[in-house]
Order: sequence, then structure tokens, then C-alpha cells
Amino acid sequence: MLENTANDLLYILSIIESIGKIGKYAMDYKDAEDFFDSNDQMPFNATLSLLINIGEASGKVTQNLRKKYSEIPWKIMKDFRNRVAHDYINLNVFMVFEIIKKELPKVRDQVEKLLIIELNNENFRLEEFEVCIGNRYYRHVDFGKINKKLK
Repeated sequence: MLENTANDLLYILSIIESIGKIGKYAMDYKDAEDFFDSNDQMPFNATLSLLINIGEASGKVTQNLRKKYSEIPWKIMKDFRNRVAHDYINLNVFMVFEIIKKELPKVRDQVEKLLIIELNNENFRLEEFEVCIGNRYYRHVDFGKINKKLK
């Protein structure tokens, strides 16, 4: 069965964008409980929604791309999405905060590296990528950093 790779670029950018937003929402917090309690839990709840987005997008990336970049924790992201979506009330705020502060920056770096490689190898269409640069939705993607590493 042939996989449709046309949307992989958008799924990858969605993951990077969601991680960027989470970083912004959590950057001023040094403590999980402060993050959880802040602003009537709005940043925490927004973050959970974005973690669901990350898991959703990671599950939609084609199997070939997931195999090619097996160092990226695709299954963990998808499984965590299911945990957040279906066991929301029992989430450990300390575990969520640890993921936000320690794991997501690593994942962002890995996914940005994938994006650069796939663009440089012309597996993603540069024209589509360039259209995304001007899209207001992707305002938390560091396109300048990525563009510097393109051929």
C-alpha cells in the first residue's frame, strides 16, 4: 500500500508549532504546581490540548517517515495523547511539567532536524514550506533558524 506523504510537512510543522506554543505558555514557570494553578489552570489546560495535537499529528505522519526517523518518540507522543485525552483527570501535573521542560525541547530539535533533512533532500516541497512561513498559524516555528540550514 502506498502512503500519501503529501501532508507530512504540515504534520511536522504542526508538531513544531505546538511545542513552540507550549514553551511560551510554560516559560515563566519553574514549578509544576504554580503552572497548574496559574490563571485558573488556563496555561495548563491549553498545554494539554497542544499535547493532544502533537500526539494526533505524530500518529498521522507516514509510517515510512516514522521508521526513517525512529529516534523520534512517535509512539510515545501518540500514546501520551491518548492518556491526556482519555484519562485527563488522573494526569500527574509533575510528570506533565517534566515532559514540557525536559522532553519537548529535545523532540522539537529532532523534528526540526527531520524537517531540514527532508527539505534539503527535496522530499518535502520547498514551495509548500515557503507558503507556511507567511501563515499566522505557524508563528511559533523558528523559520529563520530552519532557513539558515537549508541548501
